This record gives sequence, C-alpha cells and structure tokens, in this order.
Amino acid sequence: MDCLERVKSWCTRVALPYWGEVGFDAATGSFHERLDFTGTPIITAPQRTLVQGRQIAVFAQAAMSGWFPGGGERAIRAADTMIRRHWGANGEPGWVYSVARDGAIVDATRASYTQAFALYGLAWAYRLQPEARYLALADQTFAFMDRHLTLPPHSGFLNHTGPDAGGRRQNPHMHLFEAALAWYDVTGERRFLARADQIFQLFENKFFQPDTSILVENFKDDWQPASGARGRTFEPGHHFEWVWLLHTYAQHSGRNVQPFADTLFSKASDFGFSNGMIVDAVLDNGTIADQSTRSWPHTEALKAAASEHLAGRGAMPDMAERLLKTLETQFLGKPFPAGWFDHFNGDGSMKVDFVPASTLYHIVLALGEADRIFNQENKPTGRANDPE
Repeated sequence: MDCLERVKSWCTRVALPYWGEVGFDAATGSFHERLDFTGTPIITAPQRTLVQGRQIAVFAQAAMSGWFPGGGERAIRAADTMIRRHWGANGEPGWVYSVARDGAIVDATRASYTQAFALYGLAWAYRLQPEARYLALADQTFAFMDRHLTLPPHSGFLNHTGPDAGGRRQNPHMHLFEAALAWYDVTGERRFLARADQIFQLFENKFFQPDTSILVENFKDDWQPASGARGRTFEPGHHFEWVWLLHTYAQHSGRNVQPFADTLFSKASDFGFSNGMIVDAVLDNGTIADQSTRSWPHTEALKAAASEHLAGRGAMPDMAERLLKTLETQFLGKPFPAGWFDHFNGDGSMKVDFVPASTLYHIVLALGEADRIFNQENKPTGRANDPE
C-alpha cells in the first residue's frame, strides 16, 4: 500500500517529532492541548485530562514501536504530571476535567469519559514502566467510579458527578471498554477483563439496537433510548470504532462478536458516507442528520477495515486505501506540515480554527493497526503483538 507508507512516513518523520517537541510543554512536563494554524502552542487553552491520557498512550506506543524513540521519556513525565495535577486535585478522589497551565483547576467535574482516558494513559505508562503506583491508581479510579458515578439499580456509569448528569451515553463506556482491555492486555489480571465483560453486556443489551442495526448514543437514566432524534441517531465513526474494539475483545475473551462487528460495519459503510467522506451523524432510517465531517471517523474506519480484513471480510485493502487517500488529501499535513484539519462543516468550511492534540491518538493507533495487519503478509512470521 503506497498510500499507507506515505502516511506512515508523515506520521513518524513529521508529526510525531513535532508534537513530541513543540507539542510538549517542557516547563510543566505536560502536553499542549492544541496548536494554532501556524503550529504554535495555544498555552491559554485548559489542559484536559483526557488529552494528557491520550498523548501519554501515543508517545508510549511510538517509543515501543520505534516510531519515535524519545516518546517514552515524555510519556512517563506527562503521566507523573497528570497524576500530580489532575488526580484528587481539590481534595476529592477522581480525575478532574481540566487544569490551567499553572496547575490551577479549571473544571473540577469528574466525568466518566475523563476517567476512561486517565485509565488508558496509565495502562500505557505501566507498559513502559510497570510500577505498582500506576496499577494502584487504576484500581482507585475504578473504585471511585463504582462509588460516585453509578446509579443503582441500573448498570453502567453516569456521564459525570453532580446533580444533573444528563442521562447516559455510550461513548464513555466505549472508552472504558478500551481502557479495561488495555489494562488486561498489559497485566493479564482477570479483574480488568471482568470490567470489559460488564461493558460488553451493556453493548449487547442496551447500546446495540437489533431492529435498526444501530448503536444508540444517548439514553435516559434507565438505559432506554433518549426521546426523539437523539435516541435514533448513530455516529458512523463510533460504529467503526466499536468494530475494532469488539475484535480486540474477542481475542482476549474468546467471545463470538463477528455478527455484531459485521452489522455495525455494514450500517456505517452503507449510510455513513457522503461525497466520499464520513459524516458525523445519521438517523436509524439512513437519513443524514449531520453533514459535517471530522478526521477521526476516517482513522476509526481504517482500524475497522484492518480488523475485518483479518476476520476474512473481502475488499478491505481497497477500502483502506480510499480512507488513507481521504486522510492524506483532506485532513493531514495541514495547515502546517505536522498538523491536521480536524472538523469541516457540511458545506466544506472550517468548523474549528485550531489543531487539537487529541486527534493524534486516533492517527497513531490507526496507522499502527493498518501497518500491522495489511503488511503482515510481507512478514516472514506470525503477527505482531496487539497494540491496544
């Protein structure tokens, strides 16, 4: 795949070195939240815990794969800063939503989505340096969620702490699923797989709607789909993201997820594209609900195509090539060589005027999976280790 090699080369030679240097705030030991269109850090932007967790994972993975050898030192330093600044920052347990560059709390909300990416980053820090403190903090995070982010008798987690948690959402659970699998992969400890099992049960019984073949995004507190269009809308990008996660879960659990993966993939492929690009949201009847488009659904579709190819689905190399070309021509290497356009409106105009660091997590993981799976036929032996 010529396009894969070009995009991988851009990632390893241009993007990772730049974000590892300019995108890393050496003065604070943390990663910048975003850069402007000239490639300059926007230091006034609050640093979200989720971005620190994602960047820790990115640079740990880049170091271990040889894509950016200096990434390990940055990942560990950022993990230590994240723990010091973001965990229990106002004397209460849990990971705060964001802090300022000087470490002052900007938003003390404890969101499930935030906890998920703190857990994910810690798993990769532990992979680099298997220190007991990372593992202990992962257990403390799950314990915090069990105590403060649950609503008995229903399973799963609230969106965030506080009097109005805004119903339930599948997205935080998807990333908690990812984090639990990452911890099981690195430790082999069954309690983490049990966490993934619980979330898979939610996926199987609540998120996935067999009558419409969609993954519902928004729910009431009792896990019934939200009223109106909010309960009938799916995001093609999340369909693709779950496909890859389900295949990863199957490798660890032995569960048969193929019917779910095939259905989600088909629904997103059949209704999620417009003018060759993946739209943000679609109604269950196939009508596009939001014509805008982001970079990350294309990387998630690339991961899904790679995992479905490994499972025997045909025409996946061709689809991967199309996705890579879309990424290459529409999103990556703009507006400066190491950057990316993140979000377009439906009319093609720019939706945001900055380059978010959070996207690098999608890019690196997708390219790693595509490289591992589509290039494996050229390797003399076996498969590489799973990179989740």
